[in-house]
Amino acid sequence: MKLEAIALVIEGKAYGDIQFDVKSVVPPTEAQSSDLTFLFDASVETKAGAVVSDMKIDGKSGIVVKDPKDAMFRLLKVFAEIEKKAEISQRAVIEYGARLASSCTVEPLAVIKRNTQVGHGTYIGAQCYIDEGVMIGANCRILPGAVIFKHTQIGNFVAIDSNTVIGKEGFGYVKKERYERIRHIGGVIIGDFVEIGSCVSIDRGTVGNTVIGEGTKIDNQVHIAHNVRIGKNCIIMGQAGIAGSAKIGDNVILCGQVGISDHLEVENDVIVLAKSGVFKSLRHGVKYSGIPAREHNAVLKALARLYANIESDK
Repeated sequence: MKLEAIALVIEGKAYGDIQFDVKSVVPPTEAQSSDLTFLFDASVETKAGAVVSDMKIDGKSGIVVKDPKDAMFRLLKVFAEIEKKAEISQRAVIEYGARLASSCTVEPLAVIKRNTQVGHGTYIGAQCYIDEGVMIGANCRILPGAVIFKHTQIGNFVAIDSNTVIGKEGFGYVKKERYERIRHIGGVIIGDFVEIGSCVSIDRGTVGNTVIGEGTKIDNQVHIAHNVRIGKNCIIMGQAGIAGSAKIGDNVILCGQVGISDHLEVENDVIVLAKSGVFKSLRHGVKYSGIPAREHNAVLKALARLYANIESDK
């Protein structure tokens, strides 16, 4: 792709050799003379033949933009587009009564059960299992090996990565002579523009639904238990776990390995830092850390006093 064409995509101004042919986009430290790189710090040295930065770089061809990170977002979005021919493989298993838009792509060995609905432009990868009655909106991407059980409703522009399981029964038991499973007859509702990583498990409600709000992004290896309700535009990072019936507000960030106990409420705009254990409800707009999770500033002060005392004892 020519440098001049890239400038149009990222809405920047090209300089130097605007016909420079970009072979690859790579980090500054790995770039060679045929590559393009992004410089978030213009002082970083690179062997790249072309650079994107917020200023001209002497001795280089490049593109000047207001925000290099936004420019990278724009360009990678174009480069990452995967063209899928709209066709349904003859090796897929599609039961009678399933309704698929003609513009769908279904790859070999996918299984789609009866009474399922799939919207236009949706891609279902090889070896996916879509249970009966599942509803999937338009322009979704269900990558190979994903499993979606019954009573699940998925909105538009949703991405679900490989080996994720949505709508399985939750972890609920009663103890009689032995532990016996409580059957879960609820469902899962996933809003528009949600993205779910690989190896994520989202349990269906015992009764009622587990809900993932519009625009929320979920990293790999996250567990979301039955009847959890997650609001809009949340970020849930890898290996976080949310126990049953917890309620997460809008714009919440849960960092890696955070654990949320059952039946708690995390209000809007909360940030919970990595490895924190949450055992009580959290207030709006506050940053928390630690086990048990407390306001982060209080944790920092306590640690400062602790280590000051340790140092003074030496």
